[in-house]
Amino acid sequence: MASIGFLRRGSTNKPKPEANIQTMNDAVFVPPEGFVEHVSPSNFMLTLGPMYKRERGEGCATIGMRVLESHLNLHGIAHGGLVATLIDNAIGYNVSRAIDGPVVTAHLSIDYLSSARLGDWVEADVQIDRKGRRMCFADCTLRNGTALMAKARCILAPVA
Repeated sequence: MASIGFLRRGSTNKPKPEANIQTMNDAVFVPPEGFVEHVSPSNFMLTLGPMYKRERGEGCATIGMRVLESHLNLHGIAHGGLVATLIDNAIGYNVSRAIDGPVVTAHLSIDYLSSARLGDWVEADVQIDRKGRRMCFADCTLRNGTALMAKARCILAPVA
């Protein structure tokens, strides 16, 4: 039977971590300077593994995380759903803080521009464009080092 690029159950063709990349079994991961652990109140977000934040001068925080093996798709790169979740979480966290109340995503549009691999550090920066009583608008850029990985536009609704 011809292979179509999917891994079969029990396959050993998974991407292998390089010797110098830490895995969850390693002793300690030290995030880049200025980042502290970001513990989300969402049980779903906690399943993705540790996230970190660094406060910025304009009242927003950069959210970062290291790509783990559980984040990879069949091609050995960060799954698009992980990218979308990280962006949505970063935007929601920052807008919620800015309006001092909970928000839900009403619309999220993402342009995927490049990828991340096992062990890469990715950072989401949010720019809040408008905070209204019924709608808030924000943009997010996701970077893998200096490479622009994704750009997103989001509309959020404050929860009454």
